[in-house]
Amino acid sequence: MVTQVGQDFDLGSLRRLGLNMEGVSVLPGASATFLIDQFPDGSRSFRSVLGVAADPRFDLFPSSYFRAKFIHLGSAPPRQQLAWLKFLSDKGCRAEVSVDMFELFVATEPDTCRTTCDRADLVFLNEVEYRGLYEGKSHPRAPTILKHGPRGAEFIADGMRHRIPALPADEVDPVGAGEILAGVFLALRARGLPEDRALTYAVASATRSVTEFGVAGPGLSRMLQCVRDEVGSGARPR
Repeated sequence: MVTQVGQDFDLGSLRRLGLNMEGVSVLPGASATFLIDQFPDGSRSFRSVLGVAADPRFDLFPSSYFRAKFIHLGSAPPRQQLAWLKFLSDKGCRAEVSVDMFELFVATEPDTCRTTCDRADLVFLNEVEYRGLYEGKSHPRAPTILKHGPRGAEFIADGMRHRIPALPADEVDPVGAGEILAGVFLALRARGLPEDRALTYAVASATRSVTEFGVAGPGLSRMLQCVRDEVGSGARPR
């Protein structure tokens, strides 16, 4: 993980996850805050105060991370994502770099978002973001994970599609499900699983996450442990 947080951030929440903390920088000031309102019709409103994360500090990127095989740029202003893509390219980093879009930025900065997608090696989009960027235009050049919400997701590359449906679930809180899907998919790809297997586990995990509030509930934790056990044993997804 590479992130800039303020002195108000509880680093213990990251240490308890067993994360490598070398890329976590504590800077004077307030941490970024994000406020998302999810409405019954599925629409969302979004507000943010970026605080110490407003300007990326490339000098804080650990040199050992340049050897990573995969780097993921999470939801962020697309100009920041572009800056990170340029920085990594200029440093000769050979990682597969993925980017995740966000509806607000797609609506307000579509051209910058498309440029970001064009320069990435893998793109994560939901249906709203896909329509906002590519309806009536050429499809993304990079392989794409297209998220269909409660209907699952699909991997699109070289004219081929691998569609993974989601099982029915009693939705409680959908916020964060897309991030869960991306995290599980990328973690399993880094372990060498093919795209279809990785996406099968990712869809199942994201589906479980919407059945409880937050992204650290007991149901999701059990699901992720099952994924670890099955991948470690070589079993097929259930």
